[in-house]
Amino acid sequence: MSSTPHRVIDVHHHYWWLGKRSHRWPAAAGDTLHRSFTPEDFQAAMKKAGVHAALLIQSLNDYDETKEFLAIAAKVPHILGVVGWVPLGDADVTAQHLDKMEHGELLVGIRHLINFEPDLNWLLRDGVIASIGEIARRGLVFDIVPINAVQFDAVLDIAARYPHMSVVLDHLARPPVGQADSVEWSERITRAAALPNVSIKLSVGLDVLMGWTWSVEQLRPYVHTVLQAFGPARVMAASNWPVCHLAADYSTVWNGIHALCADLSAADRADVLGGNAIRIFKLRKSI
Repeated sequence: MSSTPHRVIDVHHHYWWLGKRSHRWPAAAGDTLHRSFTPEDFQAAMKKAGVHAALLIQSLNDYDETKEFLAIAAKVPHILGVVGWVPLGDADVTAQHLDKMEHGELLVGIRHLINFEPDLNWLLRDGVIASIGEIARRGLVFDIVPINAVQFDAVLDIAARYPHMSVVLDHLARPPVGQADSVEWSERITRAAALPNVSIKLSVGLDVLMGWTWSVEQLRPYVHTVLQAFGPARVMAASNWPVCHLAADYSTVWNGIHALCADLSAADRADVLGGNAIRIFKLRKSI
């Protein structure tokens, strides 16, 4: 049962400031994301949508961004933790970067955007495996979004190697929304759910959001598959703000998430909407 039955926690959002760091967006994303998205913008959206708290997720493989996000989390009450980035090629270097972080108590996980790695099996390099072992040793979550079958297999390999480390798949593991064939995606979900340390975010990624209008009915079969495979105890609701603006505003996204969770029991719904985040990410900062 959820420890916070009346609190909604968004487990995936980002900030950036135009001109401060370089973000590369596909041409299909248009210019929607080519502006600053700030903590003040997000707080206003949260208030309107009835969201109480959130996790801040790295948007770049950039250590300075992570340090900045931790400083923001230390000042902003509704940011309960940061999923940041550290170099993962060498375990000693990984440990050094983790050790020197200010506000490190707010670091709840590490994510590396593996879509930027030309080597599809980058996660399985010896140095990377050892670095992820350092993440596991410290009790941090490994947050990841594989973009193809090879990377997905590598993520499951990592999860199996470190069964005591929580691994969180982003964005429903990229379902083929709007496409006819979902067999391959469904098989991946079944395999991931068979590993008890793997959880998943009920959110939508960039690949789907481009050229799409947020639709409860189009998402419903994929959310049903995920809930059946993982069970409500390993699913966490998230917006992917501000990337979600490609398909809908923040309130529309959360209205949709609530609709997708409406058939769950009250306890399960509370877990998906917030309780699971507290448990899986080991959140200590109070709302």
